[in-house]
This record gives sequence, structure tokens and C-alpha cells, in this order.
Amino acid sequence: MSQSRRRQPLDRVATRVITLLGLLIAAMLLLGAQSLPQVRTFSWQDKPVTAADVAFMMTFTQPMDAQSVEKNLQIEPALAGKFSWAGRRMAYTLAVPAPYGESYKISLPTAKALARQDGFEPFSSEFKTRDRIFAYIGAAGEEQGRLILFNLTRKEKTLLTPEGQIVMDFQSYPERDRILFSAVSAEAQAEGQSSPQIYSVSTGQREATAAPRWQLWNRTEPAAAGAIQLILDNQDYQNLKFDLSPNGEVIVVQRVNQTNPADFGPWVLMNGEPPRQLKTEPGGDFTIAPDSLSLLLQQGEGTAVIALEPEVAQADELLDFLPDYGLTLDVASDGSAAALVNFNQDDPDKRYTQSLFWVSSQGEEKQLLQTEGAIVSAQFNEDNTVLYCLINRLLVVDNGAEDEYQVSPYITAVNVKTGKEQELLEMPPQPEITLSLSPDGLAILFDETLVSDSRLKADTDQATDRLWLLPLFSTLEERLSGEPIPLPPTELELAGRHPEWLP
Repeated sequence: MSQSRRRQPLDRVATRVITLLGLLIAAMLLLGAQSLPQVRTFSWQDKPVTAADVAFMMTFTQPMDAQSVEKNLQIEPALAGKFSWAGRRMAYTLAVPAPYGESYKISLPTAKALARQDGFEPFSSEFKTRDRIFAYIGAAGEEQGRLILFNLTRKEKTLLTPEGQIVMDFQSYPERDRILFSAVSAEAQAEGQSSPQIYSVSTGQREATAAPRWQLWNRTEPAAAGAIQLILDNQDYQNLKFDLSPNGEVIVVQRVNQTNPADFGPWVLMNGEPPRQLKTEPGGDFTIAPDSLSLLLQQGEGTAVIALEPEVAQADELLDFLPDYGLTLDVASDGSAAALVNFNQDDPDKRYTQSLFWVSSQGEEKQLLQTEGAIVSAQFNEDNTVLYCLINRLLVVDNGAEDEYQVSPYITAVNVKTGKEQELLEMPPQPEITLSLSPDGLAILFDETLVSDSRLKADTDQATDRLWLLPLFSTLEERLSGEPIPLPPTELELAGRHPEWLP
């Protein structure tokens, strides 16, 4: 029997398919370069952009003429920035973070490939920044003492904690899906018990698109707002101040033994492990460093830097001590510097003054301002070039018989490079003010006390505090220069105190 007769019909079909596929592959190899160049990937596609997103990437199917791309790329509203290239990949780095609460359209209608072939596949996409959201403690009626979330972009209010629970303090987790807070029951507070417990509450704000669309098994819907979880009780220890690390994985709480007041100091909670007491000398105020691995703790008239994780050094080891600075107000987001206060106790001529210093991680020191009042708070802006400070200025009032002293709080901005100071707003005297700089660096939230007597606050349904929004720039040029200007604040018509922007 001949070979052709021995071949089955299936063999003939397979041979033809293989031949056809080979011809198609050859055609693709020969003609693939003739396909129109286009954008293959855009890194901000379907992604909620945050202040930490400083650049987006575009990858093209072919090497492109950089000038033609840069000339024709359009972003609406405009975002100032600069281009850089690496082969087929283009990066656009923003000069300043994209403002929150905005929708953007990006398009590239035409461009040229390096091969100089005619034509381009037009590209168009949209992306959004996170909504402008902050949390605060209610200060009127049924909202009194409750933790409240307010979406400034959508003008939506969400009550996170129930009636009967009085929130003392709080901090947002970096993914803004939860808030860590301390609270006591209204009943316990009425009985004079002020030892709070530490909780977390879901905000309903975590983005559901945390995984690629094709990874359906990894996609999780955000928890509904208001789900509360106990983090640390007050059975044996009274919980005082707490701080949440920038990565959201470490909590440090100042605690004192309920039966032995001498047992006092910071405790650490991390990685789901039971809380452990730091083996260090007791101290005062503290801040977790941006690396989330060390703690800056006020001890005596100085500041101790203490290791929190064994991976960095032996846990609780003293890494450094800054004898001249008794208070840490803020640390730059990249850990390059800190805003520290010197109480000037070693200089008789400055004994009743306070000085704000910028201190770099390399030991460089620069005095930014000095006041006869008190430096209440300071916060670095998004690129760590400006410090926004709350200062209590001490004023002498001539009352005829004898002088009286009055405290006048004001907000000021200090350029850490030039030392130039710009006063932004002076406020009426009040016992406590909270400032919070928005993550995009465009505005400051602050509260104003209307009723200072705590007993009157507890007995009234009227607003005891209100919230204000202070814009920092009126034009893009002012923002790019990094020099905020005095602008009138806007009352938000919200009865609340202790406002804090979500990241």
C-alpha cells in the first residue's frame, strides 16, 4: 500500500492547519512592525490616585518619538509635571500631588514612532483622585462625642460610632478603611471614670479594586461603615495617649497600672501579638517614626529614639538621644528631618521662650522660629518643604492697675529651606485647637471652641465646637512656588472638634 493511501483524513487536516499557522506566524513577523503604534499600558487606569502617587507610566508598543508624545499628551484639568523616558516606557512625574476630589481625562490623539511610520492609535482614559474625606468628633445633640465621617466631595455624613460612646481621640489607618480610636461609655464618664478602651471602626472607604480584574478570587468588597472591634481593654491598665504607625501595623499606647501608678510607660502592639511593655524609662509625648520601626519618646528635657522591632536592633534598644529637644511635633514623610522644640532651659536669656528647630537625619540643625508663647503643633507639607505651625502668642494687655497676659493662637507657615515665615490666620483665644493639613496640601482643617466649660458642654444640645476650612493657595502658580498666602477661612457648618483628614 502506498504512503499516500496510508495517511488518514485527520493527518491531512493536521498538516494543513500546521502549514496555515506557520504562514500566519511568518506574516505576523514580517508585517507586525507595520501595525499602528499605540499605548499598551497606563499605570493609573482604574486606580484611585492618592497623594503618594507622584508619577504615572505609559508603555508603548513601539519606540516613540519623545517630542511628539510630550507635545500631544493632554491632561484635563491640567497637572504640572515633567517627562522622562526609558525605552518604550514614559514617566510623567507631578510637580505637586493631584488635588483630591477630582476626575481627570488623559488623551494622546496622535504621536509618531521612531520608525517614522504614519499613523497612531489614539489613546484616551480617565482616572480619579480619592474623595476629600475627613473625620471629626461630633459636638451637638445626638452627635455629641461620636466619631463622624464627612465626605467633602459628595457632601455626605456618616456616623461611625453609636450613641452612648464618647470618643476621646482617633487616627486613620493609611488605607483609610479603618480608624483607630479611644473611647469611654457615657455612663462611665458620668460616674467620673475616664479610662478609655482602644477600638477600630471600619469606614467603608477601602477601594474594592485592590486586585486586577482577572483575579476575581483576590477581590474583596470594603467592610460596611461602623463595624467596631476592640483592640485594647482597660481592665488592668488605664490607656492614655496612643499613636498609629504610618504603615498601620504598629500601635504604641501610653499606659498606667490601675493599682500601681509607678508602673507607667509605653506599650507596643504589632503583628497581632499581645501587647508588650517597652523596657525603657517612662516618658511623655511620643511619635512613631515614618519607618514604623522606631519611636521618638520625650524623656526628661530630651528625646529618646527607641527601636520597636527586633529586625532593626534589639527590641527596646536606645538608638539615639537628642538632649536639646524635649518635644517632637512631626517627622518628614521620608524620614529626612524632624520638627523639634527646644524649651531653652539652658539659656537664662531664653528661659521663658520656645524655639522650633528643623533637624535633619544627618544631624544638621536649623532654628526656624522662637516665641515667648507655646508651639502647639507643626506639620510638614506633602514634599517636606513647608511647616504649618500652630503657635500660642503671649500678649501683654495693659489693664491699668497691672498687666494681664493673654494667649492669642495663630497659624503660620515656615519654609524650611529659606526660613521665611508667613502668618496665615489669627484666631480668638481658646483652650484647644486642632489643625489638620489635607493630604494634597491644599487646605487646613481646624476647630473653634464655642463653649469652653466642660460641664456646660455636657449639659447642652447646642453646638459647642465648629469646624473651619482654610485654603492655602488661590492659584496653581502660588502652589508651585510653595508659598501659601493668607486667605479667609470658610465655616463648614459642622458642629465638631478634632478634625483629621483621611490619607
